[in-house]
Amino acid sequence: MTAPGLIDADQQVDYYLGLLSGGAHESGAGELRRKRDLVRIVHLDDVSPRWLSSKVLDPVSTRSACAREALRDFVETHRRTGADVRLSYFEPSQPLEQLARDLEVPGTQPSASHIPLGTKHAGRQIFAAAGIPVPAGSSVCHDTAALAAEVARLVRAGKHQLVLKLNSTAYGGGLGNALLDLEDGITSAPDDSVEEQVCRALPHSSLMDPKITWDDYVTLMKHSGAIAEEMITDDPLPSPSFQGRLTDSGTVEAVSTHDQVLGANGQSYHGCTFPAHADYRRLTIEYGLRVGEVLVERGVNGGDYGVDFLAARSGTGWRLLGCEINLRATATKHPFTMALGLLGTEPTVDGRLFVNNTERVYEASDAIMDQRYKGLRPAQLIKAVTGSPINFDPVRKTGVVLHMMSPVTEFGKFGALCIGRSRAQSASLMRELHYLAQQLTLSQ
Repeated sequence: MTAPGLIDADQQVDYYLGLLSGGAHESGAGELRRKRDLVRIVHLDDVSPRWLSSKVLDPVSTRSACAREALRDFVETHRRTGADVRLSYFEPSQPLEQLARDLEVPGTQPSASHIPLGTKHAGRQIFAAAGIPVPAGSSVCHDTAALAAEVARLVRAGKHQLVLKLNSTAYGGGLGNALLDLEDGITSAPDDSVEEQVCRALPHSSLMDPKITWDDYVTLMKHSGAIAEEMITDDPLPSPSFQGRLTDSGTVEAVSTHDQVLGANGQSYHGCTFPAHADYRRLTIEYGLRVGEVLVERGVNGGDYGVDFLAARSGTGWRLLGCEINLRATATKHPFTMALGLLGTEPTVDGRLFVNNTERVYEASDAIMDQRYKGLRPAQLIKAVTGSPINFDPVRKTGVVLHMMSPVTEFGKFGALCIGRSRAQSASLMRELHYLAQQLTLSQ
């Protein structure tokens, strides 16, 4: 179910079904048509920035009513066969829970009542309860005066490069962050002038979301609050990420680890590599499970969660600092789920994937973006990749798989999963994909 609709929807569905069946030439056109008949796409012609669930639950729109009826028909058809039917989604929300109740099916994420546990300040408290170190930080502030006072306290403690974070779960991918650099002119100021200088500096913070101004940020801060946190500037500074699952019975499971690929001064998620580096993978899993145990203690049961860290060198090893807790499925779930299906395997205890005793790793991105890609269509990307040597090979279990293709036409943006036998191979596949997309733009 999508809103707005998929571009080149039939070609996209056939592409994915071909991957699952090893290609039409192997499974036969008849088998591919049979699988195609199992897929139904329902779309709403609604380009508003509302959540998809809000569009589906729109009480006025007749198209929304038809979409809800299509969902009910689907649920009832499969329920009659004895299937376990669930509403699968990535993030807790009251509208999604209402939709699940209307359909009389369980959802797959934590209750929306636990959303406050996913805020930035709550995350710091959970890290503390789990015994995980975090960067120096502030309390929650709802106006610039309070924020200036908290920043001044950090400055007096020697912290001059800071990250401001909106204390909300609504700004994923680092878009609620702003960078504040107070290296010049503030360190030698007498104590009674630090707050004043910070107040003058705050409007010059570098906002990660280009669509908002500082005045917008202040308005958002009044509603959700914001915290200030020391910016860790070690080089290198990997950002390992843990993905876990809370079961209905109250146990905690490790699902996967990744190293995040970050842009915008290390604040914005662009993609990931799997698995997290071996030097700190075990500690990433240990800390991630600790966070899950604290969440269970605080009443969360069922659903995905993610934990992001910063990895800084410490002597000959690494230390991990807690960065953020996401009480939802993270952006890494999509490529990981795709990889499991394509490889037909399950992760080992230490979070690795093997096919016939040979390891597979991958690099994934949902932000392959270039203004020159605007105007391309998903069907063009599919044709170019499937007709090239980098296309996913179902026998070798390596290659490129496209996803999130519809945005390429309007925004010049799409995603891909590049599976290889080594990090070098998966990185090479990603580079070749970029080159292939650039060549397509030359023929437009």
